[in-house]
Amino acid sequence: MYFNPQVKEKKEDFYNYQILQEELKKAVLDKLIPLIAVYGLRRTGKTSLIHVVLNSLKKKYVWLDGRDIESREDFQVKIANEVRKMKRFSIKTISIKGLQVDIGLFKEGLNYLNQRKTILVIDEAQLLKRAHLDKIVAYIYDNYPDIKIILSGSEIGMLMAFLGKEDAQAPLFGRAVFDIHTHRLEKENSLGFLSIGAKQAKLNFKENEIMETIANLDGIIGWLTKYGWYRLNFSHKEALRKTIQDGKYIAKEEFGRFSIRSEKKYNSILRTLKGGAGWEEIKKKTRISDKQLSSMLKRMTSYGFIEKHDRIYTIADPLLEAAF
Repeated sequence: MYFNPQVKEKKEDFYNYQILQEELKKAVLDKLIPLIAVYGLRRTGKTSLIHVVLNSLKKKYVWLDGRDIESREDFQVKIANEVRKMKRFSIKTISIKGLQVDIGLFKEGLNYLNQRKTILVIDEAQLLKRAHLDKIVAYIYDNYPDIKIILSGSEIGMLMAFLGKEDAQAPLFGRAVFDIHTHRLEKENSLGFLSIGAKQAKLNFKENEIMETIANLDGIIGWLTKYGWYRLNFSHKEALRKTIQDGKYIAKEEFGRFSIRSEKKYNSILRTLKGGAGWEEIKKKTRISDKQLSSMLKRMTSYGFIEKHDRIYTIADPLLEAAF
């Protein structure tokens, strides 16, 4: 069901991205592609895309979340525990607290994954950079050729930096990477998603309701799904109001964690970008120095909060824009 707000596991529950699904399938099956990177703005379906494709191929995979990994020990423990699950509890559960995993056990786990041609998926992989874990990913890449690695991230520039795209000193620089980018749904596909989702849920969406929803949520499939989920129990206006209210809160919280060290200046930039703005307008309204403004705009772009097209900066998420 399209309006299920949880991560999609089955193809029939996952709308669109047919081309991306085929691209990812081919990359997963290609023995000459050891590393795949899936980029995309927040809530554009990266996690569901990977789950759906791997499940459809019936591939064995281990899933790690970069948000839960803060050290080498965390990483090693999680690998060891995933191997333990695959071995059906034939070894002891390993606790993270106060325990450094024996390197031999960690390598034994990697050997096990390698022998079984297991896929290692790391979601929000760019966060591993904080603990210099790009080195350990490079180690796996170099020494375990039958472990295919899939990295995904919503902080696009940060994931590219993690992969060493423009840094010859980065551990992963020069490695062969197959790139896939998720995106907003086009207007026609947004309409299709809501129309088919409504039929699945045995609901009747009026055309003007669908168009108003698309206008407010701008093809972000995560927000469209949330709206559909609310429509299971509420009227159009109430469902849209709740979606916008939730989305503004979530997006603002995410931006708040990002901007905590220079909150006033980042908020000033974001308010200036409502509707789009060029460099000169941003500088004039924020009165931030050239050097600092350049650095802040680059960081906001790298973290996926804003986009730049034809010298115009815009806010990537319509509900983050609405929050300011």
